Amino acid sequence: MAQLSDDCFAFGGPMMSVDEAVAIIATRVSAVPDVETVPLAAADGRILADGIAAPLPLPPFTNSAVDGYAVRSRDLPQGKERAFPVAGRVQAGASAQTPIAPGQAIRIFTGAPMPPGADTVFMQEDVRLDQGRVVVPAGLKPGANVRPAGEDVAAGHCVLAAGWRLRPQDVALAAAFGLTHLDVRRRIRVAVFSTGNELVSPSPDVPSPWELSAARRSSDYREIRWRVLSPSSMWCGPRCWRWQVPRNRN
Repeated sequence: MAQLSDDCFAFGGPMMSVDEAVAIIATRVSAVPDVETVPLAAADGRILADGIAAPLPLPPFTNSAVDGYAVRSRDLPQGKERAFPVAGRVQAGASAQTPIAPGQAIRIFTGAPMPPGADTVFMQEDVRLDQGRVVVPAGLKPGANVRPAGEDVAAGHCVLAAGWRLRPQDVALAAAFGLTHLDVRRRIRVAVFSTGNELVSPSPDVPSPWELSAARRSSDYREIRWRVLSPSSMWCGPRCWRWQVPRNRN
C-alpha cells in the first residue's frame, strides 16, 4: 500500500534509540542541589542527601534469639541430658547484671540481654522442667540461639549511601538507629501544563458539546505526586492563562 504523504504516522528518518535519548537527558540535567530535613514519617520515597553510617551496632547488645534457658557453653552436657538449677529470670527490656555461676541456668526470653558469662541458649521447646530444675538435652553447639552485638550491622558501617531513594525498610533502619529526621534532596518541581480550547476543568456540570474534560491533567498530576515529585498545575484555556486555577466556565 502506498504511503500517504500527509500521513501523521509516516516517518522515513532514522530513529533515536532509548540509550541515546537517556544520554542526551543525562548531559543536560543536573542533580537538585537543595537539601531539606524531613521527619522519618515524610522520608519514604525521598532521595537521601548524605550517606548514613551506623552510629551503633545492630543489635546493640548480645541477646537471646529465642525463649528458653541460658547457660555457659563449658557446662553443655556431653552424651546425655543434664539438669540445671534455674537461678534467675531475664525478660526483654530488663538488664542482666548478675553473672551466671557454673552449673546454673537462667530463664531468658527473646530479645533479652544475655547474662554475663552465659553464651548459649536452649529453646524452651527442647527442655523439660523437673522440680525447679531444667533438664536440657545433649548435642547443642556452643553459642546456639544467641544474637551477638553487631551481627546485623557493625558500628560505623555505611548502611545507606547518598543518592539512595528511601524505601519503607530504609526508614525503619534509620529509626532503629534512633534517628528522627533525615537530610534529603528537595523534590523536583514539575509543572503539569494543560492547553487546548476544547479542554475544561472536570466539573459536575455537563460541558458544552464542543468541550472536553481535561481527564489526563488529573491523572498526570496524581502520578507525579505518587512518584514523590512536587507538581504544580498550569492551565491554558481560550484567551486566558491560569496558575493552579481552573478555567472560569461562567
